[in-house]
Amino acid sequence: MALRILLPILLAATVWLYWDARIPGLPLTSWQVDIFLDPAQPPHRIRRAMSQITGPHVRLLALRSYSDPAVRAVAARWAPATSQLEDISPWVRLNAALALERNEPIASRSVLLASLRPVTLFASEAGQMQWRLAEGASVETSDELGTSNGTPLGALWPGRLLKRYVQSGDALKPGQRIADVSLADHWQTAALDSLGRIGLPVDSDALHVFESEKYPTAVQRAAAAAIRQIQSRPPKIP
Repeated sequence: MALRILLPILLAATVWLYWDARIPGLPLTSWQVDIFLDPAQPPHRIRRAMSQITGPHVRLLALRSYSDPAVRAVAARWAPATSQLEDISPWVRLNAALALERNEPIASRSVLLASLRPVTLFASEAGQMQWRLAEGASVETSDELGTSNGTPLGALWPGRLLKRYVQSGDALKPGQRIADVSLADHWQTAALDSLGRIGLPVDSDALHVFESEKYPTAVQRAAAAAIRQIQSRPPKIP
């Protein structure tokens, strides 16, 4: 008797969890993707639908100004706009620059060069720092690096916690430098590849840095290839 009651409840719960996109790994239907790519939907539904997108989607246009930068970054990748090159999030700016390198080469070049430099995180107010991740740890945009007065400190893009300037328990002052977060290796490679196509001869000096042994082999090779590609182009006649 109890089993007869329990099975329908479990079935209903499973169906609801699938519909609400809370079961990881299960593919959504195209109908669900269309419904979930709506600014009025909860963030977890939008992110789940975005994880299945492999190309432009008309509903992404409405998500360019969404509050979550991770959502805006996907919109910038598949439905880019020039305004996204000036987004507050470096992750959004990078995705937009990679997507717009052909249409907006001058603005995209500036963003790509800036993206190769680590992002510095600063304290927004006085407080006490508590770290959750160690220096050198890989990070995603959803990761919590630590907390300041209990407020989570998130990564601005996928990458690595390159350097911590304060330790757990340290008192923070407003505007104090907290940490540097470098861009993930495969995104550095993507930025270098793009700069190889649109970079200027003057960029070669900045790209030589990434040929250093302190960078992964793939990044070193991408930097060398970008420099060769830039230097092989004939100079433009004014």
